[in-house]
Amino acid sequence: MMDIADIRFTQAGNVMDLIDAILRGEKVPADLPLIRVAARRGHYWCIDNRRCFVYKHCQLGKIPVEVFEWKDNREFELKYRNGFPFRQQTGNGQRAGLIQRTEIPFPRSPVAENALSTFVHLMGPEEQERHEAAIATLRKRREVEAASGTRNSGAEAVMVLLGQKRTSKEAKGEEPLPKTKKKKRKVQQDGEKASETTPPAKRKKKKAAPCLSLGLLFYL
Repeated sequence: MMDIADIRFTQAGNVMDLIDAILRGEKVPADLPLIRVAARRGHYWCIDNRRCFVYKHCQLGKIPVEVFEWKDNREFELKYRNGFPFRQQTGNGQRAGLIQRTEIPFPRSPVAENALSTFVHLMGPEEQERHEAAIATLRKRREVEAASGTRNSGAEAVMVLLGQKRTSKEAKGEEPLPKTKKKKRKVQQDGEKASETTPPAKRKKKKAAPCLSLGLLFYL
């Protein structure tokens, strides 16, 4: 048990800050913790709803995610049950209710369920139009990058997340540093010293973080 007063927040940014950073190209999903998803009844469900809302609103398409087995993380079941009364209103988890807590103008979003949302200050028509144009520009750029197999921002981070262990020099097409030879060690056998090469330890294959299209479903 811990005193709640001794526990600190790791982040305090709001949703609009993240949306703006993504639209400006300052951040990509690979710069942030992966959103956690698990499959149930033919759909993937997410428990990191703030980031999931941002990615869906910005129409990012395929992103790296962390996939869990449903039973391995109790948070999935708890949030799934909590959201059950609102599932019909949210298109079975395709939208989410939002509560605006700042005076920063918020965009109208097809991902927000108005019946469950409270907005204090929405964008005006001109600002909304500029915002939607920025989303369209970002979507087209990401589609071109995905088709060509490149990412202009956060490319190195994406490679690491996908389990492709490459050095920065290899990513740039340079020659990697030469590998050092494995040292031999002396081992005791029947009272005599013998030299043998230490067998390499078997490495567990790291499960690659799959890229899923943002058809993810929300918990509430």
